[in-house]
Amino acid sequence: MAEEMNCREAVEQLQDYLKRELTPGVATELRRHLDHCRHCFDHARFEENFLRMLEERARKETCPGALRQRILDLLRSEAGPG
Repeated sequence: MAEEMNCREAVEQLQDYLKRELTPGVATELRRHLDHCRHCFDHARFEENFLRMLEERARKETCPGALRQRILDLLRSEAGPG
């Protein structure tokens, strides 16, 4: 049987876990660690809420139309013809 994940390993994998980028086996191992480690669970909950807040804020914040057009115009001029 493989050694259980420790807190350092859990924190290292946390962002990938929250973005659902881990393999199912590693995700299960991390979830098991979070279920038994209050400190890591609290840290994970904070990070999850922070990411959710950033995602919600990003959906609300948009670039003003005039600025967006200036950026597009500059990109097109730098790209040149064709």
